[in-house]
Amino acid sequence: MKVLQPIPFNPSSTWSDPDMTLINPVRPTPPVMSDDDFDAVFGPWADWLRNAAEVKGVPVDYVALTLLTTASACIGNSRWVSPWEGWKEPPVLWAMLIGEPSAGKSPALDAVLDPVKVIECEMADAYKAARQKWDDADEIASIVLSQWKTDAKKAVADNESAPTKPEDADAGRPPVRERIRISDATVEKVAELLSTSWRGLLMCRDELSGWLGGMDRYNGGGDRPFWLEAYGGRSYTVDRKSSSEPVIVDHLSVSVLGGTQPDKLDSLLVKTDDDGLLARFLIVYPTTVPLSRPTVRLDEVRLVEGLKRLRALQPARDEAGHQSPILTHFSDPAADVLQDFRQQCRDWEVDAEGIFKGHIGKLPGLAVRVACVLAHLDFAATANGEVPLEINKGHIGRACHLVGEHYRLHAFRAYCVSAAPQEVRNARRLAGVIQQDQPQRITVRDIQRRRLSGLQTTRGIRTALGILEQADWLVKRRENTGGRPREFYVANPKLWEQQ
Repeated sequence: MKVLQPIPFNPSSTWSDPDMTLINPVRPTPPVMSDDDFDAVFGPWADWLRNAAEVKGVPVDYVALTLLTTASACIGNSRWVSPWEGWKEPPVLWAMLIGEPSAGKSPALDAVLDPVKVIECEMADAYKAARQKWDDADEIASIVLSQWKTDAKKAVADNESAPTKPEDADAGRPPVRERIRISDATVEKVAELLSTSWRGLLMCRDELSGWLGGMDRYNGGGDRPFWLEAYGGRSYTVDRKSSSEPVIVDHLSVSVLGGTQPDKLDSLLVKTDDDGLLARFLIVYPTTVPLSRPTVRLDEVRLVEGLKRLRALQPARDEAGHQSPILTHFSDPAADVLQDFRQQCRDWEVDAEGIFKGHIGKLPGLAVRVACVLAHLDFAATANGEVPLEINKGHIGRACHLVGEHYRLHAFRAYCVSAAPQEVRNARRLAGVIQQDQPQRITVRDIQRRRLSGLQTTRGIRTALGILEQADWLVKRRENTGGRPREFYVANPKLWEQQ
């Protein structure tokens, strides 16, 4: 936008205060689950979650969602869930913890991820031992192979039959370094890891908004299509620049976990279009808890053992040794509960807007996934737990309550920036540009040149400008040019005093 000379007036006396709730809307209060409901939903893990939240001084919602997401990655492709014929879901969950820098997001993540580090250290030691054993076998195999080649060459030279290649001339495939989580990796690297480890991964990011905002949505080879597929667990092929051989992933399954600050999420919501990626996240946005000294201790060993039990779940194998997820089916009563929940979600969609509407549309699938995770967390809670053979009415009922009555309201609290008519969202998008560039005057043509989503037609732009004018962000002016008057808008200088 063109920057002209300062407008000759005194901001403090000439202009009204701009309505900043246009881009910072008043959020609803966060939902709070009763103790009885929390016990019912999280069952044998409820007390552990409360203790972890008290020890870390964080909202229990942060710890609970972190546990669900981490457990989903530990289950991975060993188990999928099927409500009925034609519908199956991986247990993959994406979770976003929203709060100010001091809200306790990182300590909550640590409560669950520190035990994961213990498991990964044990896995690393096991890999080193297995690799050393393989290296020794490979060295012997190289000697045997070399001798066989010598003998074969001599036999061919003497016009005799070549000896059969010894079985111990090949040490076989080297052991795979198993991983549970990653923090920052390229799409190609993630695909390589998944092609060897198969089960799935957990991607952890302290700040999700930067990762989300940096995705190239319009380039067919960009990151965004890859991550949209990573939620679904389907097969995926990545072509590599450095090799003629593609990376083929049987099940692209990556759980995602991290936090962000509300203002960063708001900025992301204003700038982004809804392609369904954000709508896939389960969200918690609780109130910060008061500071207090803990009176309990955190039993980290219990979680370590529980996550190990989930990691020990084995997939199905065919006669050729190929792996595939074992499907855990719904009982008929459980399917009935899910169907009722689907209808409830359809009713909620009627009054929803924007990304929040898309989020509601995904709640049934999310409930199916959460039911699978809750059922297997029940199994993992004790050493003698039984692996669930089906998802029963209780599992899906707990999941529907958690997803529909609790996490849905957290999502609305987070997405209320986007849960507004399209005209208001367009005005917010334009308001973000004004705050960033601080122009003194704006024309419709200036905005058209920017090619902002939703702000490309003259009618759409004028509607957004009118909303900003009503909010005292802009004032319409006209200047005589000798012909048709030129129309433009002047930005309220008090906007810069607000920053």
